[in-house]
Amino acid sequence: MPTKYTDVKGHATYYYYHGATTLPEVVPDFSRGRAIVLVHGAGGNAHVWHRQIAALGQKHSPIALDLPGHGRSAGVEGLATVQDYADFIAAFMDALKLRSAVIFGHSMGGAIAMDLALRYPARVQALILAATAAKFNVSSDLVESLRAVMMGRAPQAFTTDSYSPKTVKENFDVVREGWMEQIRTDPRVRYTDIVACTKVDLRDGIVKIDKPTLVVAGADDQGTSPADAEIIRSKIRGAKLVTIPDSGHVVLHERPAELQAAVDSFLAELK
Repeated sequence: MPTKYTDVKGHATYYYYHGATTLPEVVPDFSRGRAIVLVHGAGGNAHVWHRQIAALGQKHSPIALDLPGHGRSAGVEGLATVQDYADFIAAFMDALKLRSAVIFGHSMGGAIAMDLALRYPARVQALILAATAAKFNVSSDLVESLRAVMMGRAPQAFTTDSYSPKTVKENFDVVREGWMEQIRTDPRVRYTDIVACTKVDLRDGIVKIDKPTLVVAGADDQGTSPADAEIIRSKIRGAKLVTIPDSGHVVLHERPAELQAAVDSFLAELK
């Protein structure tokens, strides 16, 4: 899976893609099928998409970036708001000479994708929104616990809350994989991302989105529930909803085959 750096608004931005490698200053060829920009969730990084990059790359041109301060991108601070991140995605697309793309967002990345579609509609061909919400239900306890970790007053918590009980029981390696991804991003950035999520409320705005949209929910997701997914589906005209059994919030890792089947079907129907 090739990787590169590109400069975006002064940020050295790391990204994965599928296709032939190029010289450092040469933008790769993203003309195969659809260009698909993959946007990770709060405190995440682009590597969480490695299964999707491999699968999508068979017919399309997937690109997954580390947002500022995440993974291997420059900085130790994330951006303050989802709107700031959406602005950054637009600038990232400029750097890669992408006029438009399918935007595939997970969790906070889904909110970023929706905001991008609202404020930069010409940049968005279609939306794929996985395990996300138009308004996140973030508890004050979670915010305070991440703040304590950021301040060095508590150790990072490694829990199974984001996973389906079936995943925890039958495929714990997936949980371990998620924990390893968690430690790739500074606790300060995980905290500021969660704070950014508390500020989001796109429920009224997304009725204006007129792009083909696939909404994917994990049936056992407690953080961004199937009810949250239904709100998005009901407000975006023509949106399709797929609920995946035995999956929690980390559907990318828990049920990649089922997720990919839904995505392939959706992409095949795009005109």
